[in-house]
Amino acid sequence: MHGVSYQAVRAYVAERKPKIRAEAGRGPVNVFVPQTHRLAEEAEVDFGEVMINLRGEPVTCMLFSLRLSFSGKAVHRIFASGGTEAFLEGHAHAFTTLGGVPTGKIR
Repeated sequence: MHGVSYQAVRAYVAERKPKIRAEAGRGPVNVFVPQTHRLAEEAEVDFGEVMINLRGEPVTCMLFSLRLSFSGKAVHRIFASGGTEAFLEGHAHAFTTLGGVPTGKIR
């Protein structure tokens, strides 16, 4: 075949692949792997740039985000800079707001 785009081939394969599996007597592939998290054990943290509008001017700030893996409860805080002090202050604020520190790991 000539002039066939990647998108066209990809769409065809996505449509045809389940039919081929069914014709061969094999059901659909179950690729879902459930995640399990224990209460108060793990959290995820991120620290990155965010653009805000301050008095009509775009300003680059740093966004701290900490989310508990079990409940999904999250704490966010904006900082003017991305120094270690801001990163640690974000953790202290999150632990105070959440009422404690995760017992396991923070990723």
